[in-house]
This record gives sequence, structure tokens and C-alpha cells, in this order.
Amino acid sequence: MNEHDEYMADFMTVFQTLERWGPGTDTDSLKALSKLPITPTNIVDIGCGKGFSTRLLALNTKAKIVAVDNEQSALDELGERLSKQALDARVSLSCANMTALPFSPSSFDCVWSEGSAYIMGVEQALTQWRPLLKENGCMVISDLVWLTDSPSSDSIAFWKNEYADMQTVSTRLTQMQQAGFDVIDHFTLSEQAWFDYYQPLKARVADVKASMPNSAAIADLEREIEIYERYLGEFGYHMFVLHKTT
Repeated sequence: MNEHDEYMADFMTVFQTLERWGPGTDTDSLKALSKLPITPTNIVDIGCGKGFSTRLLALNTKAKIVAVDNEQSALDELGERLSKQALDARVSLSCANMTALPFSPSSFDCVWSEGSAYIMGVEQALTQWRPLLKENGCMVISDLVWLTDSPSSDSIAFWKNEYADMQTVSTRLTQMQQAGFDVIDHFTLSEQAWFDYYQPLKARVADVKASMPNSAAIADLEREIEIYERYLGEFGYHMFVLHKTT
């Protein structure tokens, strides 16, 4: 196992037992859903992880949903939960890379992606996913952004390494308009969204640290938790509700 594989294995050891793989709450997601100017009938949830947003969309719409992630274990767990909740009839699972999605143009009237577009780059995601939308379709994306024009040097140094393309809200809004979208609404996720993610993560890191004392992944996660606890408010996750322009 090379260094990268070992890092990712340690990373998954931490996250495999966690419910949320990123900040978010049902309240924030439902707020975004309520802002859609259409009633979606075909939704693709890209980078769904264990499927918090997938299940919420299934419970609160009548749409057919395709849940996409490249981690099969997460999809397997999601599939079991959907079956138990009798939601599996309207939800299909697709193990695929978000940069090479196996769908035809105009397949969906809503693209949904919470906290994952950064993996391929938000601008690339906007451009590459837009053709999947039917005419009058919508896209909902959440992204980590700067909430101040003068963040601390610690925050800058940390996020430059972790997310080099992190931008201000105004920059993202401009990019979204340039990519062919009208911005219907946008808002910063609640502090509860961060608490619900980081408190279980912090506890999990503490649990496994003794068995992984030299893990680079553990060290990085501890540093991330420290930055969150000290500087949240300088940065935050922001939800964008977009409408495809003609």
C-alpha cells in the first residue's frame, strides 16, 4: 500500500461509521428545496455519500431520483436504508465518477449536489452538469466559501492547502451567472449544520487515534477541527439555488 492509499484507508476508517460526511441539516436542505421555481420530477443527487439529501428528497418530492457516488459502500448503506423506508422504488443508485456521469443530456429537471462539487471544481461542475438539465431545469449546489474579505492568516494557510479554489460568495455568484444560470436564492448554512458534522467527527477521531498514532489523515482531521472551532464565521458552507437560462 503506497502513501496515498494508506492515507485514504485511514480516512475511510474514520468516516465509515459516521452518518454525515460533510456539514448539513435537513432544515437547510428543505429551505433550498422550497426555493425551487419548479416541481422536480427527475432529480440526480451527485456526490450523495450516505444519502441524507437523497432520502430527504425522496420523502419531500414525488420525483424519480438517481443517487450518484463513487464510494460503493456508501451506496450499499443508502440502499438498505431506502429499502427499510420503502423509498427504493423511486430511487436508483449509480456508482460513478462525477466527472464522467453516465447520463444523456436533458435527463433531469434538477441537479442536486451538497458539499461535493468542489471535488472536480465548482466552475467545471457548473459547465459539465448543466447539459444534464432539461429546459427550465434547476441546480442546487452547496460550497465552502469565504464569508469575509479579511480572514485570519491561519484560515488562509489551512484552506489554501485543503481547498485552493475557495472563493467569496460574490465570486461564486458571478461564475454561476457566467455558466448560464440565474441565481434564484442563496444562503449560508446554519451553525447547526457544522455542529452536527464536527462533533461526531471529533469524537470518532479521538476514538481511533490511539490505534493510528502516526496517521497523516488523523493529523489533518485534527487540524481541520481546530480551524473549525477557532474560525467558523470567517468561512462557511453556502447553498446556491440556480435556474438554467435559455
